Amino acid sequence: MTETLTPPVTGSPLAVLFDIVAASARLTLEEERDGAETAAADHVYAAYPDTLGRVVDHDAWTGYPALRDHDLQPSAVAHLGGGLWLHHTITTDADYHDVLTLLVPCSCRYGYVPSLIEDESDLQELLQELRPTGGHAVHSGDTGGPYCASVPAA
Repeated sequence: MTETLTPPVTGSPLAVLFDIVAASARLTLEEERDGAETAAADHVYAAYPDTLGRVVDHDAWTGYPALRDHDLQPSAVAHLGGGLWLHHTITTDADYHDVLTLLVPCSCRYGYVPSLIEDESDLQELLQELRPTGGHAVHSGDTGGPYCASVPAA
């Protein structure tokens, strides 16, 4: 047998408590942006102290609010120069862990190649590969143009 659940009576202590929680749980867009910037700066400073932590200032991050329609959490980006960007967000899975991605421009100039960065040695290895190309991703066997395997530039 299925019971119909009824909401608490308007004005009851439980209804008021639910309203308080609902109001306090919502962050403003500006609070989401600030939180994303702080989370990104803290993660980079703590997890990449010998590389990114030395060159990416807290003020370098630009935060973006969550896109709830697409189930995306707040995120932040920082420009590294030469067309390279860092993107940071936090997953919503059970672990809530930081995700840092380096967005590298394609040598064909049609898009970006995202590279997930797990740790500082991962970053250093990627930078070694990018150094000879001046920070551009080169696609072996790729002619550039409309068949480029990169993500199109927005």
